[in-house]
Amino acid sequence: MGAAGRQGMARWTALVVAEMIVMAESSHALPSSSFLGNLASLYHKSMAVSPLATNCLQGAGIAGIGDLCSQVIEREKRINAGRIARASATGVFYNGLLLPYYYDAIQGVIPSRKPVFVLLKVLIDGFLWGFFGNFSLVAVRRYLEGSPAAESVRYAQSVIWPVFKSDFTVWTSYNALCYGVIPRAYQPLSTAVVSAMWSTYISFISISGLEKSQQSPKQ
Repeated sequence: MGAAGRQGMARWTALVVAEMIVMAESSHALPSSSFLGNLASLYHKSMAVSPLATNCLQGAGIAGIGDLCSQVIEREKRINAGRIARASATGVFYNGLLLPYYYDAIQGVIPSRKPVFVLLKVLIDGFLWGFFGNFSLVAVRRYLEGSPAAESVRYAQSVIWPVFKSDFTVWTSYNALCYGVIPRAYQPLSTAVVSAMWSTYISFISISGLEKSQQSPKQ
């Protein structure tokens, strides 16, 4: 499978899982006896006791799982544990610290679930996170894998448009239901699952084309 095919697989994997979450959550019904109900209950208890630690552990896990899946898609002969650790480190900041409060801020400023306000929140998210968030994430991931800072920024500039289009494909439909349909109590959990799939795509994009010689010192 060529690079374009693997990139497409990563993108469409994220999209398919996003739609699965949307379908599962849109009913508003997660029985307490179900697996998802028990998972949500455990998650909420953990968030109530220690939200910061829960978010950071969740962020690390999201990015780490995403990078592991990316390596499988890339058909790496050997799993690069160092690369997973570096992805997890970025996940602590982006997915663990920044993203939860980012969603809370948007919901706090525009709490209404009327269609016009949902559309406004989706557009704001697409501009802020879809462009600037992804740009910085790709540049940071590229830099952590051995690319010089200036080159990492130039690479992020070269791929931000297809990344932005992919973000629009995956996150517009999810965010529309997140802001308008999914109960707020379940939004962090559903967003975490979709973010894990998105991290697969971001890892693939961030590492694509890097020379093995650049990665070897950080194995």
